[in-house]
Amino acid sequence: MKSIFVQISSYHDYELKNTIKNAMSRSSGKTQINFGIHSIYHEKNDILIPEGNNIKLAISKAPENLGMGIGRLIAHNFYNGEDYYFQIDAHTYFDQDWDLSYISDIDYYKSIGFSKIALTVYPKNYWYKKGEGVVTTDTASEVTEISFHEFPDSFKNKRIPSQTAMPNKNNNIFSKSVSGGNIFATGEFIKPNDKIFANGEEIFIAARAWTSGYDILLPKDIYIYHLYYNHDDPISNRRRLAWDDYTEITNNLDAISKKHIYDMFYDNIVGEGYLGTERSLLDFELYSGLNFKDGSIRKDCIFHS
Repeated sequence: MKSIFVQISSYHDYELKNTIKNAMSRSSGKTQINFGIHSIYHEKNDILIPEGNNIKLAISKAPENLGMGIGRLIAHNFYNGEDYYFQIDAHTYFDQDWDLSYISDIDYYKSIGFSKIALTVYPKNYWYKKGEGVVTTDTASEVTEISFHEFPDSFKNKRIPSQTAMPNKNNNIFSKSVSGGNIFATGEFIKPNDKIFANGEEIFIAARAWTSGYDILLPKDIYIYHLYYNHDDPISNRRRLAWDDYTEITNNLDAISKKHIYDMFYDNIVGEGYLGTERSLLDFELYSGLNFKDGSIRKDCIFHS
């Protein structure tokens, strides 16, 4: 039986329980699903989490261990040799047999010559209707690709490009970056860097994975849904925001994180927690269309393995 490690980092998220239960109930039953979870709570821990031998959990009280990097690293440390590695967010909903769908896509890509694979695409949307506890899903979404061109100043100033999901008109199979809440990979995947807070996490992961030999590929379909934040109806989001609870702390952590990202790209830092050794940063620049020295973005890029 194939095994899947599901890595989740959560900040006071009431959807965490539903995410775990939905992942299990909508899996095929033909794979072993193991969870590595880091859950942070604010003041009072009222986050309910299912119990089970396949659920490994670490709990922190905020502001301890704030940030996606440290949270994902703590969850990552529960990895125990599973065949596949699935990084998601704590507010995720699943299609039936999602596990077999991802594995089927991995097997397809292996059949055409890829070996070290990370599947990623922005999830579809799910939401709760105001005042109701019923999940509504957007089932019409198609696989998208990532564009960096909508807000070029973001990349020019910070070396963190904007990432916009765009129609995949040319049926590309490669993705220039990752969706942080939807990465399904072979093997252990890369070890998270505990200095990364939130902004820039996706391009940071993409560059590290690609230079570590992973081909970043689009799945054939979108198999999961994400509860995107609705600022007009905070209750429906079913989670707190660390930025609101700890503004000064998060601003400081975010500044430290952005400097690590900028330095890695500008100084071409290779090593644990940074770029890999199987491909170069220049290779990634050619692949993605991003120039990390001058902050420019090419209109074209080179998709290759």
